[in-house]
Amino acid sequence: MAKDKWFRSIESTFYDALEYHAVPEWIIEPMPPRVNTRRDALDGQKERWPFRTHNAKGKFTCPRCKKVWKSSFTTVVWRARRNTNVIQVRIEKQACQGCNIYCQGSLVDIESLAWTAYWMCTWILDVFYGIRDENANKRADKPEEIDESTAPHDYGRCEAGRKGICRKCNRHSQEH
Repeated sequence: MAKDKWFRSIESTFYDALEYHAVPEWIIEPMPPRVNTRRDALDGQKERWPFRTHNAKGKFTCPRCKKVWKSSFTTVVWRARRNTNVIQVRIEKQACQGCNIYCQGSLVDIESLAWTAYWMCTWILDVFYGIRDENANKRADKPEEIDESTAPHDYGRCEAGRKGICRKCNRHSQEH
């Protein structure tokens, strides 16, 4: 199976981070499309497949109309299984404002990739080995500029928002 471009960039950065953090024997793969990433479904699988969500800077391109856009609140979701040492990752889609079809995103730059890989490794060390990074603040798992982003978020076209796993959409619904 040919791997998508969005995954290949995460894959190489993740393996570099694993080596840096000395986390042994884990493999990463794209999350199968049949996996339900709605909040309630992920919570129901938490014992067998613990999961985590993360926001990163993403870029989307519509395959139909070729519109390109960026988002500071691109939701990355991963889950892992200790008995197989497999971590699965997905970047949730966003719908094009022109065509309204859901488009696959990718992480924008090496900083977003490195930050995401860092949090994956920190999470693996904490959840599966009980090793906590005392400098890591669980709630600050995104670069500071994402917290301060004032760019509009298209709540109606955010797939992760419909699933209850987008932090930006969840904050918005709590405020309204």
